[in-house]
Amino acid sequence: MFSTPKTIRLFGEGNTLAIEWADGHHSTYSYQYLRDRCPCATCTDPEPPPAWEAGPLPMFASGPLKPEKAELTGRYALQIYWSDGHSSGIYTFDYLRNLCPCTDCEAGRDKAQ
Repeated sequence: MFSTPKTIRLFGEGNTLAIEWADGHHSTYSYQYLRDRCPCATCTDPEPPPAWEAGPLPMFASGPLKPEKAELTGRYALQIYWSDGHSSGIYTFDYLRNLCPCTDCEAGRDKAQ
C-alpha cells in the first residue's frame, strides 16, 4: 500500500498534525501521539543503552511538546523536528496512514488482529 497525502497541516487545531489523504480520508494526530510512536531506532529499541553509554538524551526531557518544523523526505515521508530536541524519526506516509487514530481505522486494525 502506498499512501499519498493531498495536504499536510503541521500546526492544526488543538496541537495536532492533520493530513488529508488523496483518497479523501482525513487523519488528525496529536503531537504526543506521534512523538510516542516515533519510528527511529532510539525510540523503538526495546533495551535502551546502559546509562554510561547513553549520555544525556534531550528527547526524554520534560516540557511542552510541539514540532518546531517538519520536512518532506523524498515523496514518501515526513521528518519532524520536535521541541524536545529529537528529529531522527522518519514517518513514512504508509506508517502515518496505518497509525491513523480515527474510529474507522482503529476498528479496521482491531478486525485484522
